[in-house]
Amino acid sequence: MVRSIAAVAVSLIAGFAVAVWLLGEGSSGDVRSVLDPEAGQFDSSSPAEERLRRLERAIAEEREARVALEEQLRALLDEVERIDVDGPRVLSERQAQAEEMKRQARQDAQQRPRDISTMMRNMQERRLKSLIDGGFPDDEARRILQLESAVQYQALQAAHEAQRAGESLDQQSLIDRPQALLRQQLGDSDYERYLEAQGQATAVRVTQVLDSSPGSRAGLQPGDEIVSYNGERVFTVSDLRSLTLQGTAGEDVVIEIERAGVRMQLNVQRGPVGITGTSASIRGANWWGGT
Repeated sequence: MVRSIAAVAVSLIAGFAVAVWLLGEGSSGDVRSVLDPEAGQFDSSSPAEERLRRLERAIAEEREARVALEEQLRALLDEVERIDVDGPRVLSERQAQAEEMKRQARQDAQQRPRDISTMMRNMQERRLKSLIDGGFPDDEARRILQLESAVQYQALQAAHEAQRAGESLDQQSLIDRPQALLRQQLGDSDYERYLEAQGQATAVRVTQVLDSSPGSRAGLQPGDEIVSYNGERVFTVSDLRSLTLQGTAGEDVVIEIERAGVRMQLNVQRGPVGITGTSASIRGANWWGGT
């Protein structure tokens, strides 16, 4: 339908354009001068050959103009035909793509729980292998993973009871508690091996020493690793912070550090050491969470 309307419209335009061309001025004036004596240029005394050449030239120009208009018409009709033919196909393709995207989204939603379960299972298998590679016998490595699960539940149970009793819950302690319970179950020696097997830090690495702080006066330097505080093994920043709160504030305590592979001891006053540091990433070492 669109194609037919376009063809009629273009034909009318083409006919009008030819008529104007024949009656216009410029190079087409030769036809008027030959056929219209009142055009002011008709000369009956002109040789017949000259008048014939002028007429032939005018007809040739008219033919060229018609051919150009026909080419434009064909191009327009081709475009209309392409729209008629391709339009429904393109629309159908886009609708099919939209349906495929919806189908894929539904499939992904159905597959996601299985993917998560598979991911968790694979992660546990990798962690078992890392413990075995770290020197733990197979049965001991499996026992450690079971301990992780057990202490995780103990931590959740303690948090649940605290909530029921109306006690406020410190988010950092909720994160640290499972790891502290695991350390208690394994002992410091095996706990250190446990962290090493997973590529975790086993001491607090000093990243900054604050001016005028006990750590600065004791000679701590960025890059030092704090191994123990007042004889207690330190694995995390939380361990260090907890130890500084014990005992008598301001008393002298000994911290053991490792600097460039060399162990040494420094004296500091009990209280904030005055450093920032990094330690084992508990989230990176285990998958704690749940309810």
